[in-house]
Amino acid sequence: MINMSENGMEKINGPESCKFFDSCSTSLCPLDPRVKEMQWCPEENDTDGICKNREFAGLQFIRTQKRIARATRNKRRERDDYFSFEMLNRNIVVKSGIWGIPDPPDTIKNPMRWYSDKERKWILSHPEKKQLSSEEIERRRLRMKSIRKTSSAIHFPEMVDSKGVVSSLSPQSPLKSIDNGGIGK
Repeated sequence: MINMSENGMEKINGPESCKFFDSCSTSLCPLDPRVKEMQWCPEENDTDGICKNREFAGLQFIRTQKRIARATRNKRRERDDYFSFEMLNRNIVVKSGIWGIPDPPDTIKNPMRWYSDKERKWILSHPEKKQLSSEEIERRRLRMKSIRKTSSAIHFPEMVDSKGVVSSLSPQSPLKSIDNGGIGK
């Protein structure tokens, strides 16, 4: 990105102007003018490949990258998928099983078309989160309040067997005496 400075000279505002430039290994730099053409591979980058500059922490694609890295952090499976800028720059639900787009098979004649088709299908299958209206938020708050009130009124009796093991009975099951000497029959 080129901007004019106060003295009329051109100055370059790119990744080099970031204070983390020397230690950063991110493939999706917010200061890179080509950021929309780049991809992020969670296997290669993990959390080291996500922008560390707090000035950009609120950008949607960085927030989504962090959520994906958290959701997939402890997975031992090898990954060979990637997420494009367009896939990450959306407020989506991120679950532990989330996968991006894999590499195309060797038999594909036009990999760029294959990638664009896969990206389009991925975006359609991962819709953005809906913003709840204030009425919907209030309705859900009242529903949870009634659920909490109902669940706090349920009493679960506990029984102790001859070995001192405490067992809790569900409110639907009849109360049974545990008097078999600790031996299962």
